Amino acid sequence: MGQRRVGISQRRRDAPEARPAEPALLRRGTASTAGFFTQESFAEAGASAEVVAALAELGVTRPSHIQAAAFRALVGSQAPHVVLGDHAGSGKTLAYLAPIAQALRAEEAAGGGGMAPKAPRALVLAPTAELCAQVLRVARALARGAPFRSIALTGGHPWRTQRKELEGGVDLVVATPGRLGEHLAAGTLTLGRCGTVVLDETDVLLGDSGAFREQVEPLRNAAPPGARFILVTATLPEAVYQALQPLFPGLVPVLGPGLHRTAPGVTQRLVDCSGGDDVNEDTGFLRKADTLVRLLREEPAARTIVFCNKIETCRKVENLLNRAGVVAEGGVLAHHAAISDVVRSRNLQEFLAPPASEERLVLVCTDRASRGIDSAHVEHVVLFDFPRDPSEYVRRAGRTSRGAGNRGTVTILALGRQVPLARQVLHRSEQGLPLHKLPS
Repeated sequence: MGQRRVGISQRRRDAPEARPAEPALLRRGTASTAGFFTQESFAEAGASAEVVAALAELGVTRPSHIQAAAFRALVGSQAPHVVLGDHAGSGKTLAYLAPIAQALRAEEAAGGGGMAPKAPRALVLAPTAELCAQVLRVARALARGAPFRSIALTGGHPWRTQRKELEGGVDLVVATPGRLGEHLAAGTLTLGRCGTVVLDETDVLLGDSGAFREQVEPLRNAAPPGARFILVTATLPEAVYQALQPLFPGLVPVLGPGLHRTAPGVTQRLVDCSGGDDVNEDTGFLRKADTLVRLLREEPAARTIVFCNKIETCRKVENLLNRAGVVAEGGVLAHHAAISDVVRSRNLQEFLAPPASEERLVLVCTDRASRGIDSAHVEHVVLFDFPRDPSEYVRRAGRTSRGAGNRGTVTILALGRQVPLARQVLHRSEQGLPLHKLPS
């Protein structure tokens, strides 16, 4: 597999003009969009004329449900803190960035604010570098019509460059918890002027099992007392919501109709790979592997994501698909923590680029890819391993059918006791019921 990737890298060095194109921000499919957009306009929801024009330049002329609700909560109310929740692909990134851009511009127009060295006025915290890159891309596109300066602070990128960018002044910082903490500790960044802090993927950052809780909680001390926290998520279990309330007094829930649900255009199906009474790790892998190869051959898609629970399984699946030759040479890409930041970034850039004619790519990944992969071209998501909790199912399934009127397929490969659990998940989804209880 290494030889295949070297070959692709060599072609890129020889022909830099062949770099993948930037994915489009607006992704509208051919299916019905009746349930995606609201009947009101951005202006009616509270957007300024400048922001309405900036959104129109991006091709965004009507708000989704969560976008309209976010403007009403963030611009039209004095809510101290807000939690924004809706299904993956519902437009949550723009739902918080557009009101933030409007607030930054209004502050400047009133004679206050403006850029200052090392002191951003708004911060977005995200659990992965991939999600940071997605947020930054949307922010910079929006800033073409409503100007503000934004940068990303993530690991794997030069510290000196980030420090110089901060010293030059910035309005919005998008960061991972680890790198943000390093800049705060080094004094290269201060949050004394930061009026808005966004925690994207809140249930991951602050949930009971979140690996970043200890890194996120010091933000309360670094940010000024009056800073507004915006908590953003596609899943908000009741226990997490209850735990957030004492941390953020006055927290106002702003929940879209798709919270804890898959997107309307997703077709979901279950394949029982148990094989009778003979169920063990080795035989189960082989049966799932045979099913995966058959699916990729019989149902070719421009972009397919295969989710595994462990890096070890990812590597076995990568080798399997390369040996089986179900996609063209170099068409199986890896995305997990065992490969370098450079290779992971390169693979993701290639996967997210608009597909050429007849091109097929398969991304084999862990749950790292369920946060930050935003593409209208993902037609098929295969859960080679069933996720450990329903929230992760929602996030994985949310990698397809993103945006208005798009469609996609999610296939679950399950074994033994996973089968009835998967059936329960699909039954609730088919009935239009949320996979978690909605916060009261």
